[in-house]
Amino acid sequence: MKKMKKICFGALVVMMTVVLVGSACAAPIQLKFSQAGPRTSTWHQGAEKFVSIVNEKTGGKFAVTIFPSDELSGGNQAAGIELVQTGVTDIHLQDALVWSSVAKKSIVPCFPWLLPTYEDVDNYMKGSGGEALKQALNEAGVVCLAIGENGYRQVVNNKNPIRKPEDMKGLKMRVPGSNVHVNLLKYIGADPLTMNQSEVYTSLQQGTIDACENTLDLLFTQKTLEVTKYISLWNYSYDPIYLSVSQELWDSLNGEEKGIFQSAADEAMAYQIQITREKEKDLRARLSEFQMEVVEALTPEEVDVFKNAVQKIYEDNQSDFGVLFKQFGYNP
Repeated sequence: MKKMKKICFGALVVMMTVVLVGSACAAPIQLKFSQAGPRTSTWHQGAEKFVSIVNEKTGGKFAVTIFPSDELSGGNQAAGIELVQTGVTDIHLQDALVWSSVAKKSIVPCFPWLLPTYEDVDNYMKGSGGEALKQALNEAGVVCLAIGENGYRQVVNNKNPIRKPEDMKGLKMRVPGSNVHVNLLKYIGADPLTMNQSEVYTSLQQGTIDACENTLDLLFTQKTLEVTKYISLWNYSYDPIYLSVSQELWDSLNGEEKGIFQSAADEAMAYQIQITREKEKDLRARLSEFQMEVVEALTPEEVDVFKNAVQKIYEDNQSDFGVLFKQFGYNP
Protein backbone atom coordinates (compact mmCIF):
# COMPACT_ATOMS: atom_id res chain seq x y z
CA MET A 1 0.00 0.00 0.00
CA LYS A 2 2.81 2.37 0.93
CA LYS A 3 4.56 1.50 -2.34
CA MET A 4 1.40 2.29 -4.27
CA LYS A 5 1.10 5.67 -2.52
CA LYS A 6 4.72 6.47 -3.39
CA ILE A 7 4.08 5.59 -7.02
CA CYS A 8 0.95 7.77 -7.14
CA PHE A 9 2.73 10.63 -5.43
CA GLY A 10 5.65 10.32 -7.82
CA ALA A 11 3.32 10.31 -10.80
CA LEU A 12 1.60 13.42 -9.47
CA VAL A 13 4.94 15.20 -9.04
CA VAL A 14 5.90 14.31 -12.61
CA MET A 15 2.57 15.54 -13.96
CA MET A 16 2.83 18.85 -12.09
CA THR A 17 6.39 19.31 -13.30
CA VAL A 18 5.33 18.71 -16.90
CA VAL A 19 2.50 21.24 -16.55
CA LEU A 20 4.75 23.86 -14.97
CA VAL A 21 7.54 23.34 -17.50
CA GLY A 22 5.02 23.43 -20.33
CA SER A 23 3.57 26.68 -19.06
CA ALA A 24 6.99 28.22 -18.62
CA CYS A 25 8.03 27.20 -22.12
CA ALA A 26 4.79 28.28 -23.82
CA ALA A 27 5.51 30.46 -26.81
CA PRO A 28 4.39 34.10 -26.39
CA ILE A 29 1.25 35.18 -28.20
CA GLN A 30 2.21 37.15 -31.29
CA LEU A 31 0.39 40.48 -31.77
CA LYS A 32 0.65 43.08 -34.53
CA PHE A 33 0.57 46.78 -33.63
CA SER A 34 0.03 49.05 -36.65
CA GLN A 35 0.58 52.78 -36.25
CA ALA A 36 0.45 55.47 -38.93
CA GLY A 37 3.36 57.67 -37.84
CA PRO A 38 7.00 57.26 -38.91
CA ARG A 39 9.46 55.47 -36.66
CA THR A 40 10.83 58.86 -35.55
CA SER A 41 7.45 60.15 -34.38
CA THR A 42 6.04 60.48 -30.88
CA TRP A 43 3.34 58.08 -32.10
CA HIS A 44 5.98 55.38 -32.31
CA GLN A 45 7.39 56.28 -28.90
CA GLY A 46 3.89 55.98 -27.44
CA ALA A 47 3.46 52.59 -29.09
CA GLU A 48 6.80 51.43 -27.66
CA LYS A 49 5.74 52.56 -24.20
CA PHE A 50 2.51 50.56 -24.46
CA VAL A 51 4.37 47.42 -25.57
CA SER A 52 6.93 47.77 -22.78
CA ILE A 53 4.25 48.02 -20.09
CA VAL A 54 2.25 45.08 -21.43
CA ASN A 55 5.39 42.97 -21.66
CA GLU A 56 6.43 43.79 -18.10
CA LYS A 57 3.02 43.28 -16.50
CA THR A 58 2.19 40.02 -18.30
CA GLY A 59 5.62 38.48 -17.88
CA GLY A 60 6.24 38.39 -21.62
CA LYS A 61 3.03 36.50 -22.44
CA PHE A 62 2.50 38.74 -25.48
CA ALA A 63 5.12 39.45 -28.14
CA VAL A 64 3.97 42.69 -29.79
CA THR A 65 5.59 43.84 -33.05
CA ILE A 66 5.11 47.49 -34.04
CA PHE A 67 4.68 48.35 -37.72
CA PRO A 68 5.13 52.11 -38.35
CA SER A 69 3.78 54.17 -41.26
CA ASP A 70 0.90 51.74 -41.85
CA GLU A 71 3.33 49.24 -43.36
CA LEU A 72 0.83 46.40 -43.06
CA SER A 73 -1.62 48.19 -45.36
CA GLY A 74 1.02 49.45 -47.79
CA GLY A 75 0.77 52.98 -46.40
CA ASN A 76 -2.97 53.14 -47.05
CA GLN A 77 -4.34 54.65 -43.84
CA ALA A 78 -8.01 53.86 -44.50
CA ALA A 79 -7.07 50.24 -45.21
CA GLY A 80 -5.15 50.24 -41.92
CA ILE A 81 -8.42 50.87 -40.10
CA GLU A 82 -10.08 48.02 -41.97
CA LEU A 83 -7.32 45.66 -40.83
CA VAL A 84 -7.97 46.32 -37.14
CA GLN A 85 -11.74 46.18 -37.66
CA THR A 86 -11.42 42.70 -39.13
CA GLY A 87 -8.82 41.50 -36.59
CA VAL A 88 -5.98 41.13 -39.10
CA THR A 89 -4.03 43.54 -36.93
CA ASP A 90 -4.48 43.54 -33.18
CA ILE A 91 -3.57 47.04 -31.99
CA HIS A 92 -3.84 50.28 -33.91
CA LEU A 93 -2.94 53.97 -33.59
CA GLN A 94 -4.44 56.50 -36.02
CA ASP A 95 -5.62 60.11 -35.99
CA ALA A 96 -9.11 61.58 -36.03
CA LEU A 97 -8.99 62.80 -39.63
CA VAL A 98 -8.55 59.28 -41.00
CA TRP A 99 -10.94 57.70 -38.49
CA SER A 100 -13.67 60.18 -39.44
CA SER A 101 -14.36 58.32 -42.68
CA VAL A 102 -15.47 55.33 -40.59
CA ALA A 103 -16.54 56.84 -37.25
CA LYS A 104 -17.94 60.27 -38.15
CA LYS A 105 -18.03 61.65 -34.61
CA SER A 106 -14.30 61.08 -34.14
CA ILE A 107 -13.56 64.31 -36.03
CA VAL A 108 -15.41 66.66 -33.65
CA PRO A 109 -12.25 67.84 -31.75
CA CYS A 110 -10.82 68.92 -35.12
CA PHE A 111 -13.54 71.50 -35.76
CA PRO A 112 -12.10 75.00 -36.18
CA TRP A 113 -11.08 76.74 -32.95
CA LEU A 114 -13.25 74.40 -30.89
CA LEU A 115 -10.26 73.57 -28.66
CA PRO A 116 -7.91 76.55 -29.17
CA THR A 117 -5.62 75.90 -26.16
CA TYR A 118 -4.13 72.89 -24.43
CA GLU A 119 -6.13 73.87 -21.35
CA ASP A 120 -9.29 73.42 -23.42
CA VAL A 121 -7.99 70.13 -24.77
CA ASP A 122 -7.27 68.70 -21.34
CA ASN A 123 -10.54 69.94 -19.94
CA TYR A 124 -12.77 68.34 -22.57
CA MET A 125 -10.76 65.38 -23.89
CA LYS A 126 -10.41 63.96 -20.37
CA GLY A 127 -14.11 64.33 -19.67
CA SER A 128 -17.37 63.20 -21.22
CA GLY A 129 -16.27 64.45 -24.65
CA GLY A 130 -13.33 62.06 -24.74
CA GLU A 131 -15.50 59.16 -23.58
CA ALA A 132 -18.00 59.91 -26.35
CA LEU A 133 -15.19 59.77 -28.92
CA LYS A 134 -14.08 56.36 -27.64
CA GLN A 135 -17.64 55.13 -27.89
CA ALA A 136 -17.82 56.33 -31.50
CA LEU A 137 -14.87 54.10 -32.37
CA ASN A 138 -16.32 51.21 -30.39
CA GLU A 139 -19.45 51.44 -32.51
CA ALA A 140 -17.22 51.06 -35.57
CA GLY A 141 -16.15 47.60 -34.43
CA VAL A 142 -13.00 48.15 -32.35
CA VAL A 143 -12.28 48.83 -28.68
CA CYS A 144 -10.77 52.29 -28.17
CA LEU A 145 -8.63 52.21 -25.03
CA ALA A 146 -7.08 55.69 -24.91
CA ILE A 147 -6.57 58.94 -26.77
CA GLY A 148 -3.21 60.52 -27.60
CA GLU A 149 -2.21 63.63 -29.47
CA ASN A 150 -1.10 64.55 -32.98
CA GLY A 151 -1.28 68.22 -32.06
CA TYR A 152 -2.41 71.50 -33.56
CA ARG A 153 -2.46 71.93 -37.31
CA GLN A 154 -0.75 75.10 -38.53
CA VAL A 155 -0.78 76.79 -41.96
CA VAL A 156 2.15 77.53 -44.28
CA ASN A 157 2.04 79.29 -47.64
CA ASN A 158 4.03 81.13 -50.28
CA LYS A 159 1.82 84.20 -50.80
CA ASN A 160 1.49 86.28 -47.64
CA PRO A 161 1.28 86.15 -43.83
CA ILE A 162 -2.13 84.90 -42.65
CA ARG A 163 -3.88 86.91 -39.95
CA LYS A 164 -7.40 87.33 -41.35
CA PRO A 165 -9.74 85.49 -43.74
CA GLU A 166 -8.89 87.91 -46.56
CA ASP A 167 -5.32 86.61 -46.46
CA MET A 168 -6.65 83.17 -47.44
CA LYS A 169 -8.51 84.36 -50.54
CA GLY A 170 -7.67 82.28 -53.60
CA LEU A 171 -4.92 80.26 -51.90
CA LYS A 172 -4.56 76.87 -53.59
CA MET A 173 -4.27 74.87 -50.42
CA ARG A 174 -3.71 71.18 -49.85
CA VAL A 175 -5.89 69.81 -47.08
CA PRO A 176 -6.41 66.33 -45.61
CA GLY A 177 -9.19 64.21 -47.08
CA SER A 178 -11.79 65.48 -44.64
CA ASN A 179 -14.99 67.14 -45.83
CA VAL A 180 -14.99 69.28 -42.70
CA HIS A 181 -11.60 70.78 -43.54
CA VAL A 182 -12.36 71.18 -47.23
CA ASN A 183 -15.58 73.07 -46.51
CA LEU A 184 -14.33 75.26 -43.69
CA LEU A 185 -11.40 76.47 -45.80
CA LYS A 186 -13.80 77.35 -48.59
CA TYR A 187 -15.75 79.46 -46.12
CA ILE A 188 -12.63 81.54 -45.39
CA GLY A 189 -11.80 82.05 -49.05
CA ALA A 190 -9.17 79.40 -49.79
CA ASP A 191 -9.24 77.05 -52.78
CA PRO A 192 -8.76 73.68 -51.01
CA LEU A 193 -7.75 70.50 -52.77
CA THR A 194 -6.76 67.05 -51.61
CA MET A 195 -3.59 65.23 -52.66
CA ASN A 196 -1.26 62.58 -51.28
CA GLN A 197 1.12 63.93 -48.65
CA SER A 198 4.02 62.57 -50.70
CA GLU A 199 3.21 65.10 -53.46
CA VAL A 200 3.07 68.20 -51.23
CA TYR A 201 6.78 69.12 -51.17
CA THR A 202 7.16 69.13 -54.95
CA SER A 203 3.78 70.82 -55.48
CA LEU A 204 4.77 73.69 -53.19
CA GLN A 205 8.19 73.92 -54.81
CA GLN A 206 6.73 74.09 -58.33
CA GLY A 207 3.82 76.37 -57.45
CA THR A 208 1.12 73.79 -58.15
CA ILE A 209 -0.25 74.68 -54.72
CA ASP A 210 0.33 77.80 -52.62
CA ALA A 211 -0.27 76.45 -49.14
CA CYS A 212 -0.90 73.48 -46.87
CA GLU A 213 -1.57 72.79 -43.20
CA ASN A 214 -0.19 70.22 -40.80
CA THR A 215 1.29 69.77 -37.35
CA LEU A 216 4.69 71.32 -36.69
CA ASP A 217 6.18 67.86 -36.27
CA LEU A 218 5.15 66.80 -39.76
CA LEU A 219 5.98 70.18 -41.32
CA PHE A 220 9.53 69.61 -40.05
CA THR A 221 9.94 65.92 -40.78
CA GLN A 222 8.43 66.22 -44.28
CA LYS A 223 10.68 69.25 -44.96
CA THR A 224 7.71 71.42 -45.95
CA LEU A 225 9.30 74.46 -44.27
CA GLU A 226 12.12 74.36 -46.82
CA VAL A 227 9.74 75.33 -49.63
CA THR A 228 7.39 77.83 -47.92
CA LYS A 229 7.78 81.51 -47.05
CA TYR A 230 5.18 82.08 -44.32
CA ILE A 231 3.82 80.18 -41.35
CA SER A 232 0.94 81.18 -39.08
CA LEU A 233 0.69 79.39 -35.75
CA TRP A 234 -3.07 79.73 -35.55
CA ASN A 235 -4.02 76.48 -33.76
CA TYR A 236 -7.09 76.25 -35.94
CA SER A 237 -7.64 72.51 -35.64
CA TYR A 238 -6.67 70.07 -32.88
CA ASP A 239 -5.94 66.51 -33.98
CA PRO A 240 -6.16 63.62 -31.48
CA ILE A 241 -5.01 60.05 -32.12
CA TYR A 242 -6.85 56.92 -31.01
CA LEU A 243 -5.25 53.79 -29.55
CA SER A 244 -7.57 50.87 -30.17
CA VAL A 245 -7.51 47.08 -30.22
CA SER A 246 -9.49 44.67 -32.34
CA GLN A 247 -12.67 43.25 -30.88
CA GLU A 248 -11.24 39.79 -31.52
CA LEU A 249 -8.18 40.46 -29.38
CA TRP A 250 -10.21 42.10 -26.63
CA ASP A 251 -12.59 39.14 -26.41
CA SER A 252 -9.63 36.76 -26.11
CA LEU A 253 -8.21 38.50 -23.02
CA ASN A 254 -9.17 37.54 -19.49
CA GLY A 255 -10.22 40.14 -16.95
CA GLU A 256 -6.75 40.70 -15.55
CA GLU A 257 -5.24 41.07 -19.03
CA LYS A 258 -7.90 43.57 -20.05
CA GLY A 259 -6.98 45.64 -17.01
CA ILE A 260 -3.31 45.51 -17.97
CA PHE A 261 -3.98 46.54 -21.58
CA GLN A 262 -6.21 49.40 -20.42
CA SER A 263 -3.74 50.76 -17.87
CA ALA A 264 -0.89 50.37 -20.39
CA ALA A 265 -2.87 52.36 -22.97
CA ASP A 266 -3.68 55.11 -20.47
CA GLU A 267 -0.06 55.42 -19.35
CA ALA A 268 1.36 55.21 -22.87
CA MET A 269 -0.92 57.92 -24.29
CA ALA A 270 -0.32 60.21 -21.30
CA TYR A 271 3.40 59.82 -22.01
CA GLN A 272 2.88 60.37 -25.75
CA ILE A 273 0.95 63.59 -25.10
CA GLN A 274 3.70 64.85 -22.79
CA ILE A 275 6.53 64.26 -25.26
CA THR A 276 4.46 65.63 -28.16
CA ARG A 277 3.98 68.93 -26.35
CA GLU A 278 7.64 69.07 -25.37
CA LYS A 279 8.60 68.45 -28.98
CA GLU A 280 6.27 71.19 -30.22
CA LYS A 281 7.93 73.73 -27.91
CA ASP A 282 11.30 72.73 -29.29
CA LEU A 283 10.11 72.96 -32.89
CA ARG A 284 8.59 76.41 -32.36
CA ALA A 285 11.98 77.60 -31.14
CA ARG A 286 13.63 76.14 -34.26
CA LEU A 287 11.48 78.02 -36.79
CA SER A 288 14.21 80.67 -36.94
CA GLU A 289 16.35 78.12 -38.82
CA PHE A 290 14.25 78.77 -41.92
CA GLN A 291 14.06 81.80 -44.19
CA MET A 292 10.41 82.44 -43.52
CA GLU A 293 8.15 84.94 -41.81
CA VAL A 294 6.49 83.61 -38.66
CA VAL A 295 3.14 84.74 -37.27
CA GLU A 296 3.62 83.51 -33.70
CA ALA A 297 -0.06 83.61 -32.76
CA LEU A 298 -3.35 85.25 -33.61
CA THR A 299 -4.90 87.69 -31.17
CA PRO A 300 -8.26 86.75 -29.59
CA GLU A 301 -9.88 89.38 -31.81
CA GLU A 302 -8.32 87.86 -34.95
CA VAL A 303 -9.47 84.40 -33.91
CA ASP A 304 -13.00 85.72 -33.44
CA VAL A 305 -13.03 87.00 -37.04
CA PHE A 306 -12.06 83.55 -38.28
CA LYS A 307 -14.64 81.90 -36.02
CA ASN A 308 -17.36 84.06 -37.49
CA ALA A 309 -16.20 83.24 -41.01
CA VAL A 310 -16.43 79.47 -40.42
CA GLN A 311 -19.58 79.50 -38.32
CA LYS A 312 -21.48 77.76 -41.13
CA ILE A 313 -19.40 74.58 -40.71
CA TYR A 314 -21.00 74.15 -37.27
CA GLU A 315 -24.45 74.84 -38.67
CA ASP A 316 -23.88 72.30 -41.47
CA ASN A 317 -23.04 69.58 -38.93
CA GLN A 318 -25.43 70.45 -36.13
CA SER A 319 -27.76 67.52 -36.81
CA ASP A 320 -24.91 64.99 -36.70
CA PHE A 321 -22.75 66.42 -33.93
CA GLY A 322 -24.85 68.94 -31.99
CA VAL A 323 -24.88 66.98 -28.73
CA LEU A 324 -21.16 66.28 -28.92
CA PHE A 325 -20.39 69.92 -29.77
CA LYS A 326 -21.92 70.89 -26.41
CA GLN A 327 -19.77 68.27 -24.63
CA PHE A 328 -16.77 70.16 -26.03
CA GLY A 329 -18.02 73.51 -24.80
CA TYR A 330 -19.53 74.84 -28.03
CA ASN A 331 -22.41 77.22 -27.40
CA PRO A 332 -23.74 78.82 -30.62
